[in-house]
Amino acid sequence: MKFSLIRLMAASSIMAAAVACGSDSSAPRSSLVGSYTAVQWTTTGASGQTDQLVAGSTLQITLNADGTTAGHMHVAASGGAPAGDFDMAGGWAQNGNNVDFSQNADTFVRDMTFAMQPFTSNVWDLVGNQVFSGTQIKITLRRAP
Repeated sequence: MKFSLIRLMAASSIMAAAVACGSDSSAPRSSLVGSYTAVQWTTTGASGQTDQLVAGSTLQITLNADGTTAGHMHVAASGGAPAGDFDMAGGWAQNGNNVDFSQNADTFVRDMTFAMQPFTSNVWDLVGNQVFSGTQIKITLRRAP
């Protein structure tokens, strides 16, 4: 009887420890899965600041539970540069409260680290802010409800 009680207590302790040592609740991966759309996107360089959404640029990317991505980015023509369309197919990975993308399309998305910021309960925005070749890109991707 004494041996069984000790075994039961040990098993209970292991189960309690496993539950207590779960993942970081401030950044649950499962809540990141879904479709995201750019709700804020500005570029700032030598010629000033441009609101890319007002200019006609769009970005939609879906984060799948298996770590893959799908979506599309359209960059409006600007300053003599032609418009561009890019496939957002690839992968995504969460590292703490950051998300990184890996894609074949050569865009800032694959070179930028996106920080997770809470928008509402259990919904995250992905926010990027980085300078590339003298142009600062600020973008917020919001998951569709």
